[in-house]
Amino acid sequence: MKKYLIYTLLIWWSFSTAWGQNSIQENDWQTIYLQGMKYKDASSNKKALQLLEKAYELHPSDSIMRDIASVYYDRGIYRKSINISQSLLNNDSLEADLVLIAKSHEKLNNADSALVYEKIIAQKNIENANNIINLAKNYEDRDMLDSALVVLDDFCLYDDENMAVNGLKAYLLYQTGEYEESLEEYRKLRNAGDNSTTTNYYMGLAYARVDSLQESYDCLKIAARKDRYKNQYILAQYGIVASKLNGNEQEGVNIISQAIEKILPDETLMWSLYNTRANANIRIFKFEDAIDDYKRSLTYKPDRLTDIYHIAYLYTIIHDRANADRHFKMFINNAQKSANPDRYKRWIEAAEGYLKRSKEEHFFQGDDENLKDF
Repeated sequence: MKKYLIYTLLIWWSFSTAWGQNSIQENDWQTIYLQGMKYKDASSNKKALQLLEKAYELHPSDSIMRDIASVYYDRGIYRKSINISQSLLNNDSLEADLVLIAKSHEKLNNADSALVYEKIIAQKNIENANNIINLAKNYEDRDMLDSALVVLDDFCLYDDENMAVNGLKAYLLYQTGEYEESLEEYRKLRNAGDNSTTTNYYMGLAYARVDSLQESYDCLKIAARKDRYKNQYILAQYGIVASKLNGNEQEGVNIISQAIEKILPDETLMWSLYNTRANANIRIFKFEDAIDDYKRSLTYKPDRLTDIYHIAYLYTIIHDRANADRHFKMFINNAQKSANPDRYKRWIEAAEGYLKRSKEEHFFQGDDENLKDF
């Protein structure tokens, strides 16, 4: 009986102790809060939200409310995150509140609202690089490139070594036509260790804009190699520049051919590539290939009448008089019917001069069949 009583007391004591501990935990906001944050760190956001809201009920505080707003953001409930963060705003608001509001508006594609908060954050802390980049990109989306460059310059007064900011600055300088300044920024990036595909690509484009073709070629070749020759636009620019360099024309033709295979059906760029490849083929005396390229380019821009003239002229070089005559006549007919015939006056006169000489040659050779066409 005595042993039974002791056993009963032990059972009662263990249950009462466990109940007491559970009772304390259920009302211990700090323990509940820490558990919630563990779930948040593990991206178990739904469970984290339940615990953090319970902790807030037991111990209302701005700190817990900020964590709740953050969890709503992580769960993709952006409007709720905004509402909570806005309720915390005052004259001494934490930068984190403003950042979360700005980020939430970005997620909701409320670009105007995001811009407002990004500007406020920049005024409070110009050294917040992520915000500066978001603000500059927001300006860029509005074609306000000068404003974007102003905020980037302001940031660089405090920190001119941030590669993400400097990369965006170099790109925007290129977009505004400040090619020398853009190159200066890209060279800084390269010296800092940035040898990425993007940096080499835009550096190559900028060099091309200032007619530094060898430097452009070097950068674009690196960009294409780093991209494993997959990006058609990098290949296109690489090929165009290579085709303009003495001794690299055949390489340019080959690279442009690779770009053409990948780039269909971008009609504007296809015309440019075929036209560039035609010019490169002329420089390496592949006149029949050049004729074929000009004909292909005309399928994308039929109103490009000078291409018809070039085809006719190339036929004269390979002594195909019949096709030369036909294309010169085609050129004259289309040019005279165009909206601005005076634009083609010089070419029309040259074509008419060739046809006159061709007619005389047919006459003296007794070529009555071809004379019927004149």
